[in-house]
Amino acid sequence: MTKLYSREPFGRFALKSAAMSSIATLALTMAASAVLAQSVPALPDVEGPVSADETDMQHPSRRGPTLGQETPQEWPAYGEPAFHDYVEDEFFISGQANGEPYTTRIVFRRPADIDDFSGYASIETLHPAQSAQMWMATRIGGMMNGHAYIEVVNTPGLVGSLQAYNAERYADLAIEGAVTEEGQADPAQNEIIAQVAYLMQTASPLGAEWNVEHMVISGASATSRTAMNFMEQENGNSAYRMDDGSSLIDAMYVWDTNGPSQDALDTIYDVPVIILATQTEWDDGTRTFPADSEDYRLYQVAGMPHLESREMYEAGWNECTLPIDNFMFNAMVFMGMDYMYNWLTEGQGPPMADRIEFEGDAENATIVLDEHGNAAGGMRSPQVDVAWETFSTPNEGNFVCGLMGTAIALPDDQIAQMYPTTADYAEQLVAQTNRLIDEGWFPAEYIFEIGKEIERFASRDSTAN
Repeated sequence: MTKLYSREPFGRFALKSAAMSSIATLALTMAASAVLAQSVPALPDVEGPVSADETDMQHPSRRGPTLGQETPQEWPAYGEPAFHDYVEDEFFISGQANGEPYTTRIVFRRPADIDDFSGYASIETLHPAQSAQMWMATRIGGMMNGHAYIEVVNTPGLVGSLQAYNAERYADLAIEGAVTEEGQADPAQNEIIAQVAYLMQTASPLGAEWNVEHMVISGASATSRTAMNFMEQENGNSAYRMDDGSSLIDAMYVWDTNGPSQDALDTIYDVPVIILATQTEWDDGTRTFPADSEDYRLYQVAGMPHLESREMYEAGWNECTLPIDNFMFNAMVFMGMDYMYNWLTEGQGPPMADRIEFEGDAENATIVLDEHGNAAGGMRSPQVDVAWETFSTPNEGNFVCGLMGTAIALPDDQIAQMYPTTADYAEQLVAQTNRLIDEGWFPAEYIFEIGKEIERFASRDSTAN
């Protein structure tokens, strides 16, 4: 069998006339006024790290059987922070947002040893499902590379989720300046994000050596919209600057979304942006997307559903009427993070991927399918390139099922012709995985998923998907 690719886990005009001079002076004056309208965020007060034990549990920020209210579903040992010598520090922070006081919590997930810290941090808000989505999806690859994760609670509803989990521990948390009327923008949300981003770049509560060098705002689904709101709204990122005048946020990477509009990209964003769109997103009838540019990449992942199921099923998944997909979800999300890290540290944009192929540009135009029934084009994965299943979305059943995917095995005779034995399948899968890694389309950190996929293929006759 071909040996799997491996790599080390840590890597890392001239004005010539008086008239033109006058115009330039006016422009500079206007620019200076714009800068004066921006401000350095306030630094919140910090308490912590706040200790926790079995009698005073810290909210785990994981989706569990009931979206976090009961004991969270266990992860495999290699997915746990302790396996990678990682620490999950919880802090309570206090300040003013929208003119009123707030006290909330942040979690800083980071290597125990400062020498292992890459300087890169993903900042995200707690998802309504009581989960830190980017942390959960990319943690294995992220921890292998020494990246940090910052989780922010910035709405009263999320404060309520913490208090439902541990009323005594989180009793003093409150966001008094929040706007809760439906359809109204809440200025407090963005102010809290800005203050946390500034804190963790300039005055980390763990000490200056833990100040973040590359701050990337992240999110998935609902929190991808929170991140885009922060980047696009008047009281968001554009309202703030670092002390040296640079952008508060260095980049944005979000997924489970089709991302910003072309107009927003052209007029608002001034930092690198990566969007990872699953098949659920571009299966909604949208057929036109912003073009890749110097500071923007869109990756549409063929076969990938909105919700992950390979590692952690959602509450209610057992009510889905079609087989669950088992897509290599987390590997593809981490791929986007790896692209962004290299973009920020090396200054060279990641590769541009083909877009998903449609029969035309009309709304609801049919998706072109490959010979195995999977979407043609887009970002590929080992599972769709060496396929024994057809991946599609949505699944059927309840609301959660509508966000999940399904995978239907190809006919037995077709599988037997393509892969006479498990060894034949394994050889093809490993070879294609190596090619994808060499070409920069699959993260080497997730080669363990290939072994699991071979096992799944071998047991397909006796085990449901």
